[in-house]
Amino acid sequence: MKYKKKTPKSKAWDAFSLYIRAKYADIDGTVKCVTCGKIARWKGDGMQAGHYVNSRCNSVLLNEKIVFPQCVDCNIYKHGNQNQFNFFMLKTHTKEQLEEFENLKHKKKIIKKHEWKELEIMYKEKANYLISEKELS
Repeated sequence: MKYKKKTPKSKAWDAFSLYIRAKYADIDGTVKCVTCGKIARWKGDGMQAGHYVNSRCNSVLLNEKIVFPQCVDCNIYKHGNQNQFNFFMLKTHTKEQLEEFENLKHKKKIIKKHEWKELEIMYKEKANYLISEKELS
């Protein structure tokens, strides 16, 4: 079987996803799915970094304002569980802000290869800091 080499963008995403899950992990190393409330280990156990805006475009992908822990069931099988995600977001954002977030998927943002590498390094450092600070394993 041939394995596909990871792109700079996918490496940056991996570091960002790790950071998001570490950021929201509690002292016990668990995170709560923002849409269904499932609690699981921050790493493994099917927890992912889910987007409020259903898009993988560059304007959305690494946006800390719209990415939160989600279980694989909500993120993948329920396609983001958008109704519940909307309820979650409305607790801290206005409807106007949510519309602005939605409009991000239509904004073109070019990120060069070296910039993806810089983002990967930055989010790895941020994740490692949190992992150390919170003593996550």
